[in-house]
Amino acid sequence: MKPSGIVLRRVVLVDTGPLVAAIDAGDPHHHWAKATLPKLTGKLLTCEAVAAEAAHLLDNDPMSMNSLHGFLQRMEIVPVLRDELDGVFARLKQFAPRMDLADGCLVALASRDEDAVVLTTDTRDFSTYRIPFASPEGLFATS
Repeated sequence: MKPSGIVLRRVVLVDTGPLVAAIDAGDPHHHWAKATLPKLTGKLLTCEAVAAEAAHLLDNDPMSMNSLHGFLQRMEIVPVLRDELDGVFARLKQFAPRMDLADGCLVALASRDEDAVVLTTDTRDFSTYRIPFASPEGLFATS
């Protein structure tokens, strides 16, 4: 996907995959993430579950944590579980075992704003959640 497909979106919810891919040169989506993330001009949001999952997948490596910190500083980190614990866990049960906590929180955030789109590398899972998302394969709207 060319970055221009998502650049004009007003609210972009950033998933774990693009963060990890942008930092880890060995990730198969590294070039896509490095090209896409800096071009985003809309409001960038994520949640604490995404940040925790990214840190874990990057093995808490000090250099990687510096890069993750830099990316997260560009975003608003929105608390989700505080207000939507029951709704997130209802979604986790509905989409089990496919949906993890980070995905559940992003879907909750997406339901708050009709202009939001999730930026992810996880096309397979997000194609089942019925929310707009963009991945290396393209920009997908709900049906």
